[in-house]
Amino acid sequence: MRITQIFQFTIGVLSCLTMMVASAQLQTTHPLLNKISKADGSFIEEQIFLEKLQSHAYVFVGEKHDNPEHHRLELMLIQARLQQGSQQKNSKVVFEMLDDSQDAALGRLKNGDSLEQMHSSLSWPAKGWDWASYGPSFQAALDKDALKSGNISKAFIGSIYKEGEKVMLGNSRFESVSQATPAIKAYLLDQIFASHCGMQSRETLTPMLLIQLAKDASMASAMAQTSSAMLIAGGEHVRTETAVPWHLKQKKKDADVMVLQLIEVKTGQHDVQSYISSAGKADYYWFTSATEAKDYCAGVKGKAAQ
Repeated sequence: MRITQIFQFTIGVLSCLTMMVASAQLQTTHPLLNKISKADGSFIEEQIFLEKLQSHAYVFVGEKHDNPEHHRLELMLIQARLQQGSQQKNSKVVFEMLDDSQDAALGRLKNGDSLEQMHSSLSWPAKGWDWASYGPSFQAALDKDALKSGNISKAFIGSIYKEGEKVMLGNSRFESVSQATPAIKAYLLDQIFASHCGMQSRETLTPMLLIQLAKDASMASAMAQTSSAMLIAGGEHVRTETAVPWHLKQKKKDADVMVLQLIEVKTGQHDVQSYISSAGKADYYWFTSATEAKDYCAGVKGKAAQ
C-alpha cells in the first residue's frame, strides 16, 4: 500500500469500516430516537445527562463522522460543557480532526474569529474533514479558549508506516502504545482487516495497527496535558477498553472519565442491549437518526485475503 493511501485511511478508518455513508437521513419515528441510555439499559433525561457532562473531568464523545445529527449534538454538548459557571473550569475540547501540524495556526486564532477567518487561518484543505460539519464546533471551543488538537500529522503517519514503532520510542506522548495488550491489538487488527474489506492479509496491516495506536495515544496525551477535557472523535476512538480512554488511564490511573457513544438507530432493532453490545462499554448511549449506508465492499466479497 502506498503512503498516500495511508493518508486516506487515517480519516475515519474504523468508524466507517465496510459501510460508507451517504447523506440521506432516515429513521424519524424509531422508538429509541433521541433517548439517552445508561450502561444498564435504563434511560436518563437530557437535563440530568447534561449535569453529568459537567461533573466529570474527562469526557469522551464518539460520533459517526458523516452524521449531521451527531455534529449538532456535539456543538450543543460543547456549549453546555463550557458555559459560564461550569464545574469544569478551563476545560479543553480536543478534536480528532485537528493534528499537531496545525498547532501553530491554532495559536494564531483569536476569540471572535468568524468561521471564514478560521477556515483561512487554518488553510483548511478542500479534501478531508468537512469544514461545514466541524467548523462551528471549533469556533465554539475557540470562543472559550478551549480549542486543542489531538491527532498526529500525516507526516508522522508516514514515518510510522515506513519505520514502524521505533519512531515513537522515547517520546512520552506515545508511551502507552507499547503497553497495549494482546487483546487490544487483536481487536483493532480485526477492525482494520474489516475496514479493508478483507482484501489484505492481517500480516500486512501491522503499520495500520501502529498508526491506530499512535492516534489514540496522541489524543490521550493531549487530554492528559490538562486537568479537564472533552474529546470529539469517531466512535471507535472512544471505546472504553481499546481506545483513547484506555490510553488516558495508562497516563492518569485515577482519571475521572465519562464516555458517551452517539448511536444511530436501525430499522427493526429496538433492543437497547443489542446496541450497547455493538458499541462497546460506555457510560451513556445517545440514540440518533441514521444516515443511509451503502456497502462498498459488496463488489469484492468472496475475494478476501486470509
